[in-house]
Amino acid sequence: MEIKGDEIRRRMIEHDLLDPGGFVLVGAQITGQLDLSDVVAKKPLVLRDCTTEQPVLLDRAQFSQLDLRGLSAPAVHARGLTVDHNLSLSGARLSAAESIDALHMRIGGSVYLDDGFHAAGSVTLSGSQISAVLRCAGARFEAGLVLVDLRVGDGIFLSQGCDVSGGGVHASVRLRGTRVDGQLIFRDGRFSSPDVALDVRHVRVGKELFLAFDGVEGKAQLEGLTYEGLPRDATVDEWLSFLATRTLRYSTQPWTQLAAAHQAAGHERDVRRIRVAQQRDLRRRGQLSRWGRAWHLIRGVTVGHGYRPGLALVWLAGVLAVSVGVVLISGAVRCSTVEQVGYALNVATPLVKVDATRCTVDAGAASGQVVLAATWLLQILAWAFATLFVAGFTGLVRRNA
Repeated sequence: MEIKGDEIRRRMIEHDLLDPGGFVLVGAQITGQLDLSDVVAKKPLVLRDCTTEQPVLLDRAQFSQLDLRGLSAPAVHARGLTVDHNLSLSGARLSAAESIDALHMRIGGSVYLDDGFHAAGSVTLSGSQISAVLRCAGARFEAGLVLVDLRVGDGIFLSQGCDVSGGGVHASVRLRGTRVDGQLIFRDGRFSSPDVALDVRHVRVGKELFLAFDGVEGKAQLEGLTYEGLPRDATVDEWLSFLATRTLRYSTQPWTQLAAAHQAAGHERDVRRIRVAQQRDLRRRGQLSRWGRAWHLIRGVTVGHGYRPGLALVWLAGVLAVSVGVVLISGAVRCSTVEQVGYALNVATPLVKVDATRCTVDAGAASGQVVLAATWLLQILAWAFATLFVAGFTGLVRRNA
């Protein structure tokens, strides 16, 4: 069956004469351009499995429902389109370099780009408002998916075989600034780019985030991404590896968000692991001066940046062991072996008291001078490590409180 695009436009303009079910065509060949720009129709338009050789124009049009399932066309232009209920392009095949240009749509229901939907060119829905869900399960986007500043009520589903590649100089999937009141799901999909595959900067997710990293083939930009609860579909180890190696640069916020999620869930051990991994990433990629990097390294080695204060005790024990070894090996301290051990512990840190008259150091001998100099240095180190332990432990207690 063939029908002219002008005839469809005329029918929709005269929508009062249509059946309450709206205008329905199945399997039709549409000749000429289907231009429905600025058409206001209060009844559904159903063009199922239809074919046209020219782009479909829907700019600023209004429909109660729009069903374009199985459409074969070069492109769909729908800037400012308003649909009271659902917009469906399930199974549609679009071949132009700009397959969908649909900025600032207002959709009262859901948008379906699923069930075999295929776009050879870019798909742009930026600035649109979708009351229910955006479903892209099983869809293929060859030149990127742009969802910047989107507002979605129930959720975005980029799952079940959703394949997004391309994007040019931008990320394959761009959701920067998007707000989702429900869930954001990247599950069982593939998102690939030679550079940035995923841009979710400043995205706010009202409920859970489902993000499986094995489907992300490229870098990701996660700065400003917030979500409720624990992120799903990836372990803590996978998150630590991804944030450290698959992001463009060091950023504090993604680490802080992940730690806060686990803190709220009561996973204190994971919180410490996240914080320590964050500090390693800061030292490796952060903007630190040479001295700042050196001091950062010292804090990491000695107390794990305050999250592993037990390390300071290990260093303190090492200092005490060295002190004992220096005293025993030198032979410059004149008293029994047990008293020499006590003397070594006493000079490093006053944990053990010995009779000073029974243990004397032969200061006239070279070995005695070495012992005196070494114990002074070891005493400084011992007190430093003891202080670091107390500072790290009390800080950890305050954070847990």
